[in-house]
Amino acid sequence: MSIFSRFIHFGNIANPETRKQIAENIFTALHNEQSQPFSNAANFSTAIADILNNTTLQEMCKNNEDLSEKITGDILDFVNRTQKQIGKTGNPFVNEFMRYQQFVQTDTKTFRNNWNLTKPFINKAYNKNVIDTEFYEKEFQKSFNEKDKNRPQFDSVKEHLTDKWSALFYKKQTDWELQIIDRERKKFCEELYRHIEELKKLQEILKPFTNELGRLWDMSKGSWQRVNFDILKHYADLLQKDQSLRELAEMLGRMRQAEQEYEEELFADIRPKTAWKMKTAAKSDLVGVHESDDISSALPAEFALLADSVTEMLFYKKFTEKKLQTFEFQGRTQEIINEEFQNNRQKAKEDAKGPFIICVDTSGSMHGTPETVAKTLCFAILKTAVRDSRKCYLISFSTGMETLNLTDLKNSLDKTIRFLTMSFHGGTDAIPAMREALRMLTAQDYKKADIIMVSDFVAPAFDETTQKLITVAKTNKTKFHSLVVGTSQNKDIIKDFDNNWLYDVNSPTGILNLVRNINDLIQ
Repeated sequence: MSIFSRFIHFGNIANPETRKQIAENIFTALHNEQSQPFSNAANFSTAIADILNNTTLQEMCKNNEDLSEKITGDILDFVNRTQKQIGKTGNPFVNEFMRYQQFVQTDTKTFRNNWNLTKPFINKAYNKNVIDTEFYEKEFQKSFNEKDKNRPQFDSVKEHLTDKWSALFYKKQTDWELQIIDRERKKFCEELYRHIEELKKLQEILKPFTNELGRLWDMSKGSWQRVNFDILKHYADLLQKDQSLRELAEMLGRMRQAEQEYEEELFADIRPKTAWKMKTAAKSDLVGVHESDDISSALPAEFALLADSVTEMLFYKKFTEKKLQTFEFQGRTQEIINEEFQNNRQKAKEDAKGPFIICVDTSGSMHGTPETVAKTLCFAILKTAVRDSRKCYLISFSTGMETLNLTDLKNSLDKTIRFLTMSFHGGTDAIPAMREALRMLTAQDYKKADIIMVSDFVAPAFDETTQKLITVAKTNKTKFHSLVVGTSQNKDIIKDFDNNWLYDVNSPTGILNLVRNINDLIQ
């Protein structure tokens, strides 16, 4: 796996082949949620298994290749970093290891000098019930007694002692390393799990929007392609404003329900029709003669065959083969069926659907429900733009103006979310926004754009120059649409639009009407 090549080739534990297997096992455990062995990771085996044993982590990484790669890389970095720290930390068992190595090299000639140094060291390091140096000293003395035919061999006694000492020393060293690993694991997990929980929360907040826009804006695609926890810092204020997004998501839910109601209205053109249904089992009408084995309906001429022994067998043969000439009857009943009508008409071929230029009033008078409506409409149009690969230019205005060119929609999620979480304030001046929209009509990408303005239109009418520019744009087939939020609009400003849609926040059919208007716009 080339993505983990740094760890595989330059890792601090095991060998390259083993390190590759460790990386693959971690990734597989995360991505496919499969239990994997980590025994080849030496002292890190338990730590890795513990890190992966987190429900939220498993839930987030399952079938998410990019996030699984990211977490795997972080775990491998934790392993390397901790192993380096173990090497840099002063090993408290260095002196014991050197004493052990010296004693391993001893023989019968150097034993006495080495033993005089080794015995007190062991007595200080271990309890008598762990290593009984008195016992080993007696055994060594016996090995030197040549008169004793049953004496133990020196090498055997030394090997017994060094094996036991080695096991105890290795355990002490391992326990010491495991303590460091576990301490660092806790620090690593604390940060990792916090990031994962924040990422899950962020995903839940954005879910209504990523679902609406499909996999094009999925968290593993587009601007999220290489999932990095740095995005959480980028969206830190977003997490603080999740309530506004939840309100927006709730309205999107109501819009989806209204869309279903609207579709039901569109497809409800079904009319009842009276029709006759044939029932062959009923014998109400004689419709002809056919071949069968129905003796009760057989023609008299067929029964005449039974009168003669010569032709009798012919009757039975025809009966067996269902070839008797019989009367055919048929019954009919009257039923009501539903018939669907589709009207066809010819129309001129339309040009490809053009882009959108959306002007959104972000003044203080739009704060509250109008703000949510404005954001919802923008998001609904953006969803359509993504679906139909149509460009979108967003203009937010109050006393000032900001623009957002969403030409590359699949990499614009962060910009869109920033807009959806912004606060509305200031006064209303729609003229600069309309002038900017008209200017964009001269740009190559937006020559055939539709202009939509969302506002409460509590603002002065457009000046004469702006009105003339709007008239010229209309001659070039540009359509101007207004969504009026509320009922306090200035009629002198909305008269310059081709379509004026009113959203009454107090009307029970307001959402359904909004859906109808958006549907008319995007056709």
